[in-house]
Amino acid sequence: MEFSVKNQVVFIGKISDQVDDLAKQLLDNKAHWQDYHVILDCQECSWSSESVYQAVRPIFRDHKAQQKSFVLVDKVDRLKNYPEDLSAAPTQEEAFDLIEMEEIERDLGF
Repeated sequence: MEFSVKNQVVFIGKISDQVDDLAKQLLDNKAHWQDYHVILDCQECSWSSESVYQAVRPIFRDHKAQQKSFVLVDKVDRLKNYPEDLSAAPTQEEAFDLIEMEEIERDLGF
């Protein structure tokens, strides 16, 4: 995994192609991202949307409870397979836009 920080957002890329390792890798590296909004780039991974969702759901929900955004970036054809409660976008730029919208919603009390 690679981590880069920009404007209170951590971009996580170069993810192992083993979905079973995803949650463990994220938790093992939590110090790199726990205080930031997160963009997780899954575009290069071969796993299914359902398996990604199952792997990150507890982490996603915990991070959202901490008033932080957690957005997946994935291929357009797989985005429709994610549940509506998971924030997902086809590009990093759109992921940043989602984070901004979620921050506005939090500020307004939604």
